[in-house]
Amino acid sequence: MITKKRASSLLALALFSSVALTACGGNDKGNASSPSASPTDSAAATASASPSSSDASPSAADAEPVKLKLAIWDAKADLEYWTEKAKDYTKLKPNVTVELEKVPDNNGQYLKVRLAANDLPDLFFLKPRDFQVYKSALLPLDELEATKNNKYPTKIDGQVLGLPLVSFSEFVYFHPSIFKELNLEVPKTLPEFMALLAKIKENGKYTPLSLGAKDSWTLYPLAEFGPHMLSGDVNYLANLAKNKEPFGAGSTFDQTAKLIQEIADKKYAGPDALSLSYDQSTQQFETGKSAMIALGQWYYASYMEKVKNDDDLGAFPLPFRSTESEKLMSMTMSDMNVGISKDSKHPDEAKAFLEWMLTGDAYQAYINKVQQFSTVNGIESDLPFFRKWTQQYPFEPFVYDGTDAGYAKVKGAAQYDPALTGQDVFSGKSIEKIEKDLNAKWKKAVESNP
Repeated sequence: MITKKRASSLLALALFSSVALTACGGNDKGNASSPSASPTDSAAATASASPSSSDASPSAADAEPVKLKLAIWDAKADLEYWTEKAKDYTKLKPNVTVELEKVPDNNGQYLKVRLAANDLPDLFFLKPRDFQVYKSALLPLDELEATKNNKYPTKIDGQVLGLPLVSFSEFVYFHPSIFKELNLEVPKTLPEFMALLAKIKENGKYTPLSLGAKDSWTLYPLAEFGPHMLSGDVNYLANLAKNKEPFGAGSTFDQTAKLIQEIADKKYAGPDALSLSYDQSTQQFETGKSAMIALGQWYYASYMEKVKNDDDLGAFPLPFRSTESEKLMSMTMSDMNVGISKDSKHPDEAKAFLEWMLTGDAYQAYINKVQQFSTVNGIESDLPFFRKWTQQYPFEPFVYDGTDAGYAKVKGAAQYDPALTGQDVFSGKSIEKIEKDLNAKWKKAVESNP
């Protein structure tokens, strides 16, 4: 990622120009251009970027066998897609085999064990927050063509260490048929959103909000992004690392905690949300038993795979604002960063494969499949669903930067996990006690990491 200040400006500008963000039809949200590139543009990008079959030359076939490992999260669409594409790559380079390795979590714990054992795969997916942990183990990617063509390369300490495959925004997905049946309107403010939950609960036919709170990470739209969004500060994480006691009464953390507490206490996520897994919560929504679910843009592809159509699916931004006079924004970020281990036995082949992942047919088909915004200049994704709903409920992107070094150090020293903390609040633990304990740990961490 480019420097934080510049990244925020460029990402906001790029996203602002791709899918409709204002009531005017000419403004779009997503990336540097319209999410639906013309056939001519797509063809040109494909022709110029796709590897040629001539790569599979006799000399390549006779070259020393190379086996690369690519570790990605347990996301079905990505696993299936890149498993098949790895086979295509071997057809182009017969001496290279790419083996996919499924990472059982995306919170970094599994790979941290591999890092400690000096056993990282050749290439692996990274969250923005993970770069401060892995930066010493990553190979710089500054000289790659894929880096030059990437809109949001992740730069740490002056070097590009990761290239994101996607960028996306956060949404509340809903069933228009339920809204019509119960005479509901899409909320424009946070108080209206809470009133909407209450109205659906009062009717008694549907669960207002699907939430798989058994898996703590599913609380991230509220627990992790809520305090950030309510602050209105794109540098919230960096500033948090300078505040010795940021979790007290009246803080945006406190506001979000009380929001989560109300959802739990009033059973807006159903009577047993803490016993529901992520898969169970999405099944609840997909079978029409709940009215809404709050997840990222990435969820759409999973929904379509199981439901097969989006006839009864809509989306709007979770309105983190008190009044309509405030800007309506949605958390927006680049993600699915691919990094290369500096200890890879085949760094040149790993770089070549990464270049291939982010060019031509391989990338165009991928970005259309997962229905997220492209991070590659000259290749744009076709997003009819998101184009439709962001035109109807426009917003501005709130650019997330999770790579601040100071925050990473303090967060690690304080052992702070926003999702687990959110789960504690949801389970009924005292917010006052949680904040007191967090502040004590945070103060010590800040003082130890000046």
